[in-house]
Amino acid sequence: MDLQEALKDILYGSIAGAAGKVIEYPLDTIKVRLQTQPAHLFPTSWSCIKYTYANEGFFKGFYQGVSSPLVGAALENAVLFVTFNRAQNFLKQYESLSPLSQTIWSGAFAGACTSYVLTPVELVKCTLQVSNLKGSEASHSKVWPTVKHIVSQNGILGLWRGQSSTFIRECAGGAVWFTTYESVKQYLASRRNDTVNQTWELLTAGASAGVAFNASVFPADTVKSTAQTEHLGIVNATKRILARNGPAGFYRGLGITLIRAAPANAVVFYTYETLSNL
Repeated sequence: MDLQEALKDILYGSIAGAAGKVIEYPLDTIKVRLQTQPAHLFPTSWSCIKYTYANEGFFKGFYQGVSSPLVGAALENAVLFVTFNRAQNFLKQYESLSPLSQTIWSGAFAGACTSYVLTPVELVKCTLQVSNLKGSEASHSKVWPTVKHIVSQNGILGLWRGQSSTFIRECAGGAVWFTTYESVKQYLASRRNDTVNQTWELLTAGASAGVAFNASVFPADTVKSTAQTEHLGIVNATKRILARNGPAGFYRGLGITLIRAAPANAVVFYTYETLSNL
């Protein structure tokens, strides 16, 4: 492993992840609330947005708990890019694997590694994002008290509640994310018989990757959010979703998620590519 290149991936991935999170977080809050609350409370995304703004204000409502996922996004993307690039370098020695296969396997490996970073971060994030709705005590209104509460109730491993669904989501999602990005990027450049992408092409490829990722793994993400906010295992979380909203419950919040995913992931990939080419 080239240590200098790995450190660059970590630094650039961190910056890119934090930039993307600032853009997407308000709509992510709405997504989590739609996933975890009964349909009669928020029939539509717009009703949830109006309720959140009217009752909690902009920053308290839409950016509740942002510090944890902001750090998490930096860590997530640092791990994603460094493990993806290292895995790709390793797989290049296997000539029987096509470039597409290398990208798929590298993306899945990167997602698997990232899931262990993401689970604690998303547990705290989801708990805080629904805390205002539940009238939670002070222990669920800030990051560190929430972490201490989780550990005191369930031990240190309690921070990894929902790991199984996060692992599944990130393995599949990592493969889809990187494969979509690389495929769209290469296709757009090839239309001009070039190998260097223009800015709009990088943004388009990043947006496409974000939409493809979220569309492909959204049911698993809904199960994960429900499991983490309601202290349930995967099976019971799945049953809870079906009982509460039926099969459509697995896709509550998908529309608003795709809307936020496009610009956020465009920024993530464009920021990473720009920094890498300095």
